[in-house]
Amino acid sequence: MELNSLDDVNALTEYQKQDEIHRIETKINKLRYVPLYSGASLIIYFLWLSFSGVEVLAPTHLILFSVVVASVGYSNVQRSDLLHELFALKYGK
Repeated sequence: MELNSLDDVNALTEYQKQDEIHRIETKINKLRYVPLYSGASLIIYFLWLSFSGVEVLAPTHLILFSVVVASVGYSNVQRSDLLHELFALKYGK
């Protein structure tokens, strides 16, 4: 692509900025479902454990619970970083 004028450069820069904003918004929308799916899967898992007669508070189950909580926390940190990046792109630094 040839950039013949300052307007072409400004248009290309704006296009790249809009493309980056769209990419960040897509990632944020994907990360928004992590707590919902994690919580639902934990509830289903612990219901299945309680109905099958297995001890629910076994150490292996608590490790699974802590891993899920850590992954939800990490996804929330990623969302916060992406939101910070999105606001910087949309409204300047």
